[in-house]
Amino acid sequence: MKKLLLSASIMAIMSTPVLADSNEVYMDQLGAYNNFTSDQSGYANTIGSSSNAATQEGRGNYADLNQSGNYNGVDRFLQDGNYNRADIDQVGYGNDSNTYQKGDSNQTNVAQYWTDNESNTKQIGDDNLITAVQSGYRNDINAEQRGDGNTIDAVQLVDRNSLTAKQIGEDNTLTSYQFGSQNMIVSHQHGNDNLAQLNQVGSGNRAHVTQH
Repeated sequence: MKKLLLSASIMAIMSTPVLADSNEVYMDQLGAYNNFTSDQSGYANTIGSSSNAATQEGRGNYADLNQSGNYNGVDRFLQDGNYNRADIDQVGYGNDSNTYQKGDSNQTNVAQYWTDNESNTKQIGDDNLITAVQSGYRNDINAEQRGDGNTIDAVQLVDRNSLTAKQIGEDNTLTSYQFGSQNMIVSHQHGNDNLAQLNQVGSGNRAHVTQH
């Protein structure tokens, strides 16, 4: 098990790999009072790469990235701004998570359990929140928010469920729950104060929602 804690001072840059059982961490921190914690247990887990390090740039950003199992990856990770927070937990085999946050006081929480789940999250603006929970096999989440005060809360259980969500504006909210196999949700909300609550239980269900 490898425990790593890096905290950058003004204009500090850190991108040295840390190896244990072929686990790897690459993190760059630029700015002031950024904080990064990583706990890796298993084999061939990766955070960033030698050519594309995970990055925190700004002031007071926080990242807690934990991996337990084999071949889990946080391939692309960027927090650019102030007081953004990311918590990512991967437990199992071959899970992959990518996070991009630009602005202030955004938060991303991702929990992946079992095998080959994938999440891609992007937030541009201030005070946005994405929470994603995946437990099972080959579930997929693609979530993007642009604006301020938007929220996406997504849960996927069992296998091959898919969520594609995009919110542009202010104070939009999406909550989704998928339990079963091969369910699909596509949700686009443009404007302000839109709300979508979507639940799927079973197999092969499809939902397409557009609000503007």
